[in-house]
Amino acid sequence: MKPTILIVDDEPSGQQVVESILQDQGYSMEFASNGRDALKKAMELKPDLILLDIMLPEIDGVQVCQMLRSNRELAKTPIVMLTALSDRDIRIASLDAGADDFFTKPFDRAELRARVRSITQLNKYRLLYERNQMFSWISERASDGYVLLQNNDKVSYVNPKARFYLGLNLDTSTPPAEKFMEIALRQYKLQPNEAWADWPALTSQTLSITRYLVRPETNSSHEFWLEASVFDIPNGEPGSRIIRMRDVTADVLNRRNTRSFGEAINHKVRTPVTHIVSSLELLARHAPRLSPEEIAQLSETALKGAMRLSDTLDRILRYSNLYANVSSTQGFELSGFKEMVQRIAAEVGVADIEIGLPEILNHVQIVLPLQSVEVLVWEILGNSKKFHPAGTPHVTVNVTPGNDHQVHFQFSDDGIALSPKQLTTAWLPYFQGEKDFTGEVPGMGLGLATVNSIVWGAGGISRIMNRESGPGVVIKLSIPAVKTG
Repeated sequence: MKPTILIVDDEPSGQQVVESILQDQGYSMEFASNGRDALKKAMELKPDLILLDIMLPEIDGVQVCQMLRSNRELAKTPIVMLTALSDRDIRIASLDAGADDFFTKPFDRAELRARVRSITQLNKYRLLYERNQMFSWISERASDGYVLLQNNDKVSYVNPKARFYLGLNLDTSTPPAEKFMEIALRQYKLQPNEAWADWPALTSQTLSITRYLVRPETNSSHEFWLEASVFDIPNGEPGSRIIRMRDVTADVLNRRNTRSFGEAINHKVRTPVTHIVSSLELLARHAPRLSPEEIAQLSETALKGAMRLSDTLDRILRYSNLYANVSSTQGFELSGFKEMVQRIAAEVGVADIEIGLPEILNHVQIVLPLQSVEVLVWEILGNSKKFHPAGTPHVTVNVTPGNDHQVHFQFSDDGIALSPKQLTTAWLPYFQGEKDFTGEVPGMGLGLATVNSIVWGAGGISRIMNRESGPGVVIKLSIPAVKTG
């Protein structure tokens, strides 16, 4: 942005002289012809420099200077007095009124240009310094982490909370030598991959994308989520940015676990409750006319339903804590995956489903527990049915081994294609500050966001795309396998 110079002179010829000297020097120039007009325009423009002629009608330049200095918003604006007078007292009065400098007419063109250039640059640095001081004071006391980046991802400032999040030395304020990306990758997974792919070469379109730093589950600690918001610095150096890091772990996990708990109740309780209610209803209505064998059969059906309900409720209680497990005693073995998918497909009403699972994976365990894998399958198959135009999707599920101890899961359906906006936002784990926000992505719901938060929390990768061969979507999940030996 060009520095703004306000030129105050009651003579048009005087304005023209200054304009001719400073033109093509990279300034935006505005003009005023009297003191009142100068005060009004100074308030409107907040100029970077005021060139103020002493000899003005009604209110002279010295008085205008005093009024400018008494205004809190303009008190630090550089003011250079312009005068054809060599009177020593007038110059002293100008300095006493708060002028930073004075320049005598007729002007030396080169000298005026140099003086104006020097003053505007100094004022720019002063404003930058004051802004940095204010930013530092606020950020030192902030509950969020703030990182100030220069061009090429170089870190120039890290507040104490950001130092804590990034594992930096808390006993110093010296910026680290490494670039931000190098520091972040030491302990976090950067999600979603696409949002960080071009870092730090962001555009105005990609700047506002929601980004996360996720520390996956380990043997010694639970998963940890930071929402990383990126902001350009107004009037800052090209490429300079601020990253705000906010701990959203509780928000993500609470939303995920609450939804998964509700889904578990919806899918798992309905069937045993139906068996219990229907059997007891028959007994209550027709007991006098039923044979002992029929009564025993209905009673046994109700008892089995009650026992299944008891077991189901016990398992549902585990859904309030959907963490990944890196222990081989708690991971999910893929030998039970096919049966699980078939069972859940029947529960959600997906009749047409194909499942491909190579024998080589039968005894492989992934780090997610049974409950988490069930939630993934429920959500994906439920969305396939919900968003199929006829409610009868054909779903293909393929499981394949991957590199670096990863297992790939691909779910493909023939429902509807998603818009670019839906593809971008459907995966975002829930974190919204608006009081009345429901968490719903228009036309989608919370299912895929729940899937994503589980996969990212386990250190995995997730992708969603439209199917190439026709309507429908493809969901790809890469989940770490439990390391043995």
